Amino acid sequence: MQQNSTPGAEQYSDRPLVSFANKGVWIFVGIDLAIFSLFFLVFLTEKVAAPDLFGQSQQSLNATIGFVNTIILITSSWLLVQSLRAMGSCAAKARLLLAGSMLFGLLFVAFKLYEYYEKFSAGISLVENTFFTFYFLLTFIHFCHVIGGLIALLMVFNWLKSGADKRTISTAESIGIYWHMVDLLWIYLFLVLYLLR
Repeated sequence: MQQNSTPGAEQYSDRPLVSFANKGVWIFVGIDLAIFSLFFLVFLTEKVAAPDLFGQSQQSLNATIGFVNTIILITSSWLLVQSLRAMGSCAAKARLLLAGSMLFGLLFVAFKLYEYYEKFSAGISLVENTFFTFYFLLTFIHFCHVIGGLIALLMVFNWLKSGADKRTISTAESIGIYWHMVDLLWIYLFLVLYLLR
């Protein structure tokens, strides 16, 4: 008996599990995580040296927005995973799920911009003290990562108009690896900047 299959599904199943592009993304992710790890190490060293300053400054952060943004990025990553799973069989469904993932990414951007607005309105800036130097530096670098990821996801979204071919799926997987790293970095930032006492 002949099994039913779609061209997209065949392309998806025939390709290597780890493409050259994926390997390149993993290298980039590893370097990026190493750099952020160094930033975290320096931050924690400074925190130990000035616990009162860091503790008082930390209390002025909006932990509620930080938590909401954590849930938002986790949801965005989950929707992206579902989109990748759908690409081999239904490009339209994959596109819809990808749109949801991007929407949550944009929500993160909106909440983060509002949080920056809160700080600037209170007269708090990058040069306020050591804690806020790290806060603005780390969160802004991450913010740029989110913007870059959204642009990449938008490219895949447009490619899916003409269906999910092998190249589109492979590229989407590579971008997915990057997007999950962005999610992971935010979780660490939330824990270190907002919660760690």
